[in-house]
Amino acid sequence: MSRSFRALFVALAAFFCFMASYLFLHTLPFYKGLYGEEDLFYGKISSVAIPRGWANTGVPLFDKIHFCLNEDRAAVFTLALPSELHAELAEWISFWAETGVPAPIEVRGVRISKKEWIVTGLQGNDGELDHADIFEFHLRAVLWYSLLVLVFASLAFLSLRRALKRRK
Repeated sequence: MSRSFRALFVALAAFFCFMASYLFLHTLPFYKGLYGEEDLFYGKISSVAIPRGWANTGVPLFDKIHFCLNEDRAAVFTLALPSELHAELAEWISFWAETGVPAPIEVRGVRISKKEWIVTGLQGNDGELDHADIFEFHLRAVLWYSLLVLVFASLAFLSLRRALKRRK
């Protein structure tokens, strides 16, 4: 095998390794949020942040919303929803923007760090995002991403093995 092919396979191994680690680290909060003790919060949403890059792409767990309750910037809630629930939440937020006053809501979340929670349920006067639907979405997405991480790690291993293979 020529040096250029070896370099190509090493580069492919590095790329697949990067993709596997990027996917794993990006979805790690949702792995942690699958099983944990739920906390219950009441309040009004004071700020909403939608990360650039993956906003409104429809990619599960990448298209997420961060928000704070009651002007408390020390507690950040991360919400990832399937597209139909995301559209329902967008209606709430646009209604709150028109009235200028968000309605009080009940937020259920699993603590994943000192100041961050993964939202597992949302309920207010304007409607409810079901806990079972959100949990099922998170579980399904995490399982698919786990499979994808394993595929990328396997491809990285096979590329590296091919690059290091000696001619007999």
